Amino acid sequence: MSVVLVKTSIPLAFFFEADTMNQSRRQRSGFTLIELLVVIAIIGVLIGLLLPSVQQAREAARRIQCANNLKQIGLAMHAYATIHETFPCTQGKMGSFLYPKPTNGLYPWDPGYDGLGQEWATFSALAMLLPQVEQQAAFDAINFNFGGNWFTPKPAVHDPCQLTAINFTIASFLCPSDTAGMGRNNYHASNGTNFDWHTRPAAAGPLVRGSEGGSASLGAVTDGLSNTVAFSERLRGDGVVGVYSKGDVFQPVRMDRILKFAPDEFVMQSPSMQSLLPSAINLCVEYSKHNPTATWDWGGFYWASGNYNQSVFNFVLTPNSKVPDCSPWSTFAVGWGFFTPRSNHPGGVNVALADGSIRFLKDSINLQTWYALGTRAGGEVIGNDP
Repeated sequence: MSVVLVKTSIPLAFFFEADTMNQSRRQRSGFTLIELLVVIAIIGVLIGLLLPSVQQAREAARRIQCANNLKQIGLAMHAYATIHETFPCTQGKMGSFLYPKPTNGLYPWDPGYDGLGQEWATFSALAMLLPQVEQQAAFDAINFNFGGNWFTPKPAVHDPCQLTAINFTIASFLCPSDTAGMGRNNYHASNGTNFDWHTRPAAAGPLVRGSEGGSASLGAVTDGLSNTVAFSERLRGDGVVGVYSKGDVFQPVRMDRILKFAPDEFVMQSPSMQSLLPSAINLCVEYSKHNPTATWDWGGFYWASGNYNQSVFNFVLTPNSKVPDCSPWSTFAVGWGFFTPRSNHPGGVNVALADGSIRFLKDSINLQTWYALGTRAGGEVIGNDP
């Protein structure tokens, strides 16, 4: 048996070419730096396009939850009216006492008023509604034989009578969009178009202060329950002294030197108030520019307090006004001034109407329409502006 050897001739260059191809395949097994950067850039662009949509969806959900909170308050208001045949007061006299000093229950224009009354120490509409929002435990914890000391953010130190009650955090009283606010309340009762905290019939909303302003019954809302705002949301103060946020109130802005204080004044629709309001607004704006840290920072801290900066608002400025809130009330910004509905929802605020329904009112609402929504018996005709 013989073996035949076949001699072949393969060019040496073939092996070099094959080796080069193998190296090229090995080198091409991953991304190049440029390709990786391109992919990262594309992912970044996609995230940039999707993130606003995600944020908008989250805010839409928060706005719906906020509206649901107000809906519960609106339903509770009618359940309360069914039991008591009247709406709750924005700030009830309650016949109570401020520990240890009794209130004289008088107002600035009443005979015998000595300036020593503690009418600010009474409770809010939300406190009255607690049983109707399934918060009986919080209601039972309030000592209605005494008023409350609402002028400090340190209840554990300063108000032993109401300590347990005012430390309750009630989730349905907080708007989820207000992530920066301190305190426990975002929902405020309407004081109508009154500039100060007193209730005058010509400017009254569906809820009134104590015994002022006549009846707070459903029948007193002659403009129609669906045409009158009862509650609105308002941002809480930031709780940071010297740092302004939209829920804070500048004070003391001496607007009382411009505006006449009398029982028949401070109704926003009156010709005198309309003529003086621009000056008061300019004073507020200028004061805020030159005194950026002169703010009351604890708005909405107590849901139980019936004071303006805690649970009451007025219809002086339109929602989310670029004019900041201001008060001439020294130190506490509690008695009168600008206390405007404000929110973090783009374009407007949620409100509860007196019939219990919820509407989203735009920031651009006409001022006179806004006033009309604030009064219960003004006889105004409301169009489609809201």
